[in-house]
Amino acid sequence: MESRIEETLASIGFTKNEQKLYLDLMHHKKSTALEIAKRTKIHRTNIYDGLRTLLSKGFIEELIEENKRFFSARKPDALVDYLTQKKQEVEEILPLLKNMPQNTTTEESVNLSKGNFSLRETILSLLDIGCPISIYGAPKEAPQRLGIGFLESFHKQRIKRKILMRHIYNENARERIAHLNSMPYTEARFLPKKYGSIVTTAICGEMVTFIIFTDPISIISIKNRKIADAYNNYFEILWSNSYS
Repeated sequence: MESRIEETLASIGFTKNEQKLYLDLMHHKKSTALEIAKRTKIHRTNIYDGLRTLLSKGFIEELIEENKRFFSARKPDALVDYLTQKKQEVEEILPLLKNMPQNTTTEESVNLSKGNFSLRETILSLLDIGCPISIYGAPKEAPQRLGIGFLESFHKQRIKRKILMRHIYNENARERIAHLNSMPYTEARFLPKKYGSIVTTAICGEMVTFIIFTDPISIISIKNRKIADAYNNYFEILWSNSYS
């Protein structure tokens, strides 16, 4: 259960150290920085950096008692309050962003991003392209890293738009493959174990996306028709040699 909490905290911007500090304070009563450092094994300098960030976002509070500084976690509802505030701030600038002049001269692009939130946004953006989606090299843990709830919502939207999606998973994901093959506009197969990889490649229209399942997740997106065509051809070779 704690791993799911950590993944969710990471998706809303918590660093590894901030996750440890926040969860430590959730488990314990008010504590000094020294007490937190002893429990978490985080260096004192990083302790104060993390505490300052958590204070600024309203996830923890600082108390002064008998000339000592103590820190304690606020109620978990503070997470929802923070996201609600950020949502309001984004909605306020949306009209400004939509009215910004667009550079339409560059048709090709390369983008690098990190983290679960960026990955989800990248996956959702494939739906706007509206072309069939081909994915290979998907590891067994991909659904857990993305979030089962998110994937269910994604597939629901995709199927509604009648967008075909083909997956080639690593061999140890047969249960997931069976589930995907039960969906409309969806096909899934696997390759033998020796071809397993932590890098997933997704091709959709002119877009090729590489998802590296490290910690944090890294995403490289390339918009280039010739590159996309080359990877589509490679996918078809893999598809014809994969197993259902």
